[in-house]
Amino acid sequence: MDLERMIVASKNLVRTGWMQKGIPPAIGETVADHSFEAAVIAYYLARKLNEKGININPDHAAVLALFHDAGESILGDLPKWTTERINKKDAEKEAFDEFGFGKELFVEFKEQKTIESKIAKISDRLSTYLQSERYMKQGYEVKEIAESYLPEIENMISAYPISLIKDFIENVIRSKAFKE
Repeated sequence: MDLERMIVASKNLVRTGWMQKGIPPAIGETVADHSFEAAVIAYYLARKLNEKGININPDHAAVLALFHDAGESILGDLPKWTTERINKKDAEKEAFDEFGFGKELFVEFKEQKTIESKIAKISDRLSTYLQSERYMKQGYEVKEIAESYLPEIENMISAYPISLIKDFIENVIRSKAFKE
């Protein structure tokens, strides 16, 4: 697969969960929209951890978040029902084999062994949560998605070193922190 095809597919692939909840494709968040937001959040959170004295590479955290869903440009954005029944991780690894690059980033993200991968994952979850809040403000019924992400986010912020920025992340959840 060439780079252009991967980029264009990510920019045009509307995330399935939103469409299943009635978000029109014309305003639906794409995989690229989501990955970009997650990458910016990852960079920002990693910088916050740097300020607390934690040795973390914000650039690497951002790149992990940027690539975490790149496999979907081949697979499509699989709905939760499907991902609970198939081995999505193996299918995504095969997609990265077809790309010829980025597999090590995907594997690091999935294994969750580095602080950068943990920041990328919470950023992925925060991005989806924040998008659900935006859609709810527009009158769309996506509360179920927002509520399904909160327990995982709360669990992630209780673990060190992410717990050092727990208050900040809780403010993000209340959509206040990025306005400072």
